Amino acid sequence: MILYELDAINEQYFSPYTWRILMALNHKELYEKVERIQVKFSDKSPISHKGFNTVPVLEDNKNWVGESLQIAKYLDETYPDKPSLFSSKENMHLTSLINLYMDPKILSILARIIVFDVYKVIQPDDKIYFRATREKMLNKTLEEVEQESKKFIPIFQKEINPFRKLLKNNDFFTGDKPTYCDYLLFGFFMWARNSSKKQLLEKDDVLWHWRDRMLNLFDGFARKSNGYKIV
Repeated sequence: MILYELDAINEQYFSPYTWRILMALNHKELYEKVERIQVKFSDKSPISHKGFNTVPVLEDNKNWVGESLQIAKYLDETYPDKPSLFSSKENMHLTSLINLYMDPKILSILARIIVFDVYKVIQPDDKIYFRATREKMLNKTLEEVEQESKKFIPIFQKEINPFRKLLKNNDFFTGDKPTYCDYLLFGFFMWARNSSKKQLLEKDDVLWHWRDRMLNLFDGFARKSNGYKIV
């Protein structure tokens, strides 16, 4: 089994969508079978020959699967004897809706907070491509985005407020155990942790404590990854 992911300096692998699958593979007790191969922003040849342009991509027994939610569904369908990522069809439907809601909104806000930090941790030969594409997306230079970055932190905190309500009576979003729904949001926090020193949550935030529990899952798998200290 091979997982294709974005490359970074110092093994600070930050892709939010790849982190969803890294957590999912641990959840399914499959991570030890996985070989991780890094793909550059500027050279997607390891996956483009199969028609993919973004990571993560999973290669498993001649099956190639892209897009994180589809990979998660594939893992549950292909390995039903392993712990379920969704626990029920209802939770799968809920997770799909949250995925649809989250990606465009939270991605856009968080990018404005950390995009310049991400630029600093990508491989040197990816910087020209990254700067050109991200500045076109944001219609500003990366330096201009960085100057405004901190004003988006309270906007980000407000946008994720619905998840606080899910934790009112639970340790995780769908109950007392994590599911793929948790990995959706956690992927974004790992994007920030492994690329940026900016602090997104206050210690009295219920989501701070949820994130801490997530970092401790699977013998501290995420916490052991190369990134910046959360204070």
